[in-house]
Amino acid sequence: DILPLADPAEGVSANKLFLFRDFLITSVLTFICIHQFRISAPILLYPIWRAIVNAIWISALCVGTLFTLAITIGFPMPFSLVVVTPIWIILISISMVIEWRNQIRDTPGAEIMINNVIKVWVCQVILEFIYPPYYYIFTTLPDRSQMVFALLLPVIKLAMRNVFARTVVHLTDEMPEVIVFNVEVFNALFVSYCMQNSPSVWTTLELMCVDVTMILLSMRDMESTRRGLRELEQRIDRGRNGESCCTSIGLKADNRKPNTLDRITMLVENDTNPRNNETSLNLELERIPTDMAIERRSPELVKSSRNKILDASCVASLPVHVAASKQHDSIKSAGKSLQKLSVKLRYTRKVQTLLYMAEFLLLLNYVEVVVPLVFSLYMFATYQLPNREFYSQLHGMTQSELMQTLENVMFYCLLQLVSLLLLAFILQRKLGLSPMHQLAFVLEKQYSGVQTRLVFWVFYNVQASLQHYGYDYTFRFLWLSNTTDTIAGRSGQT
Repeated sequence: DILPLADPAEGVSANKLFLFRDFLITSVLTFICIHQFRISAPILLYPIWRAIVNAIWISALCVGTLFTLAITIGFPMPFSLVVVTPIWIILISISMVIEWRNQIRDTPGAEIMINNVIKVWVCQVILEFIYPPYYYIFTTLPDRSQMVFALLLPVIKLAMRNVFARTVVHLTDEMPEVIVFNVEVFNALFVSYCMQNSPSVWTTLELMCVDVTMILLSMRDMESTRRGLRELEQRIDRGRNGESCCTSIGLKADNRKPNTLDRITMLVENDTNPRNNETSLNLELERIPTDMAIERRSPELVKSSRNKILDASCVASLPVHVAASKQHDSIKSAGKSLQKLSVKLRYTRKVQTLLYMAEFLLLLNYVEVVVPLVFSLYMFATYQLPNREFYSQLHGMTQSELMQTLENVMFYCLLQLVSLLLLAFILQRKLGLSPMHQLAFVLEKQYSGVQTRLVFWVFYNVQASLQHYGYDYTFRFLWLSNTTDTIAGRSGQT
């Protein structure tokens, strides 16, 4: 926006700088999309320089298509981003076929992986068609109607969250990041837009109450899972190595009971102890799939094995040979080890579930804090630049109105920050882990996916409100009528 754009009423010939700007932005968005495929299918080779080259020629063709449509139909081309999106998708798909057609045939499992990434891509495109019409309807309503209509936002968010969750079932550690930094970022951006256009504080409080309610429901689910751990924790604490493990991690000196994180640390340290003759927990976790259905079947498997062991012990108890007694002791020992291993596995799985839920809640609240903050900085910076009159949210805005807008958004941001801090405090008390360390770990280890999705949606939403892209949800397109009248007048004079 440092580059001053011409008025869209002057036509496409006077807006060559806009076409150059559109080329740059499309190049960034295209590269981000290709990079998303690269990080989602790491088993397939895609050099970074090839991604840059493909982003350039795809963007050039998209801008050429937009220029042709603008000359033929009129400028601004109505719903330019939406109209060009199918062409953009086709060109990216062609580039993927060129790069990976041979590798997909030669790499087992690559086709399934690509299909899953395409599903996520389709869900992202769906987001582009849902929220903008909602925002337009919201801006046309009076204050009281806005309060009622705002309740639809959480419903849309929850529905899209479930759609994404069903789409990314193949993912494990990345699932919270993919869902949150697609659905939640997009939703938070439009909440910020709605807060800008709603002078009522009650609308802000209403949305905040809905968010708090959702958090409380999630915390209730976490507490239900946490209660399921208590029996397993008691069995672990009664283990023969419990006291030595407590001493090894320094709990005995503190004279306190071990929490969830302490117990899982005990299991890991006990498992990695070279003097431990039991079956490796890490090895068994690798052998057992993470599918929840298999996890639910594990008690039956253990019970069946226990019955077989008992039957074998009855046979071994016959006084046939001295070795039979040793075999009997060996089988009984194996049965006890199997039971102990089952407790470890069940406990570890439940702790994994708790950590997953905690990560999802932390990322969700983190986005609700960061996105309004980014939006406020963007609003303040863009207001100082020459293109502010071409953005619908800044057109005709005075300095005092800008400050009022920023106050509304930052008030919502402050409430979300308080919510994040309270959530961190509760998780610290419930699980005994540091939520901020967990949040920092996710943002550091998955920074590529986090940053690409965050930048993509911020870029897209900023462009969606620019007049040069021809958004008009009244579907009147008055500028096209004016252009037609002008051309007809010139033809009549000739």
